[in-house]
Amino acid sequence: MGLLSRSGQAATALLFLAVASGLVLAYQYEPGDPFISTVAMEAALDWGSFWRGTHFWSSQGFLVLLLLHTWYRLDGCEDSGAMKWFLLSLLVPASIFTLFSGYVLKFDATGEAAAAIAEHLLLMVPVAGRLLDRLLVSVSTEGLNRIYGVHILLTFLLWFVGTWYHTRRPVMGRGWFLASLLWVVAVSLLFPAPLDLPGHEATLIKGPWFFLGVQELLRHIPPLVAGVLIPAIPVAALSAMVLPWARRSCRWILALWMAAYAVLTIVMAQR
Repeated sequence: MGLLSRSGQAATALLFLAVASGLVLAYQYEPGDPFISTVAMEAALDWGSFWRGTHFWSSQGFLVLLLLHTWYRLDGCEDSGAMKWFLLSLLVPASIFTLFSGYVLKFDATGEAAAAIAEHLLLMVPVAGRLLDRLLVSVSTEGLNRIYGVHILLTFLLWFVGTWYHTRRPVMGRGWFLASLLWVVAVSLLFPAPLDLPGHEATLIKGPWFFLGVQELLRHIPPLVAGVLIPAIPVAALSAMVLPWARRSCRWILALWMAAYAVLTIVMAQR
């Protein structure tokens, strides 16, 4: 069977590796002094750079495979049941925010900029903006304590909903787990997890790869539209797939959105 049909198993394996390596790093991390504690991980922990790389690359791989798995399951969404499909559609934005918060938590130049942009965008949401900021980010008033708690909570929520609820048990074949493990080990040894200097003065700080499209949109259209409304389109389309009469339209919306977002990402990556 190909990667697309087994992407759920590979995603589960990478999520397991991300959670396991995250537990190792959590003992060293201090949200009150985030950048110093992140740098100290590589000095204080045995194979600290490797553990950071394992956590970083397994998380990136998990998101990519979750997106592939979700796309693969579009044709069979009616067989999953309305509640299971709805939860799967929510796993996508939850996973993206979990990875995004990971970028923030190292609080280097990229993390600082990402936190400022995220808080600004949330505060622009009508009516619920301040509540969402207080629940999810709140960096300007509480430092990284809130977003660190959300990062941990969402990680275990992803594991629970994505495995125990979705399949009743973690489904990952031995071959796919070993392949995922070997890939993570090789990439972690060859490519260290990125870390910039905090407060680094640069003409343009590029955010995480999955945020580049939004970053490009923010250059041209109002923040509420670029950072909130447009990213909400695929989430709404995925959730609406539970409605039989909306499935065909939602597939077209998702395909067009992803194509346009890929172009925006490439444009921003070239700047």
